[in-house]
Amino acid sequence: MKKIFACLLGLLGFAGCDDIVNGGEEYGTPYVEFSVKGTVTDGEKAIENVEMKLHHIIWTTDSCKTDSKGQFKLSGRDYGGWDGDTLRCELITNDLNNKYQNDTIEVNLVRSDFSGKKKNDHWCSGSAEKTVNVALKKRP
Repeated sequence: MKKIFACLLGLLGFAGCDDIVNGGEEYGTPYVEFSVKGTVTDGEKAIENVEMKLHHIIWTTDSCKTDSKGQFKLSGRDYGGWDGDTLRCELITNDLNNKYQNDTIEVNLVRSDFSGKKKNDHWCSGSAEKTVNVALKKRP
């Protein structure tokens, strides 16, 4: 009976656990944290009330609206969706005032952008922050 349970647990991935400092075993996935911040303008003045979405691979990681200074900050995590040495995201804009054309901007973070591990989290492989300023065009 024990052999059957051992086989079932092995199929679920429990045989691939890493030993941790205290000698126990732990199951998890390495990850990185990242954030994208910036300002949305019309080329000169800040635009308030623009919905910003950070789209990473197949999911929207975070969303917010720009403040009165046109500023935003979005964050997310990646669990191994690297294309070579680059983490690719899309920054999607949606002007809720309907005065400006919506836009999608590609944001690339490279491995060298990531630094610093979390003190008590050995799964975190680092974090990065990227500044992306967006200039929207007026609607025709």
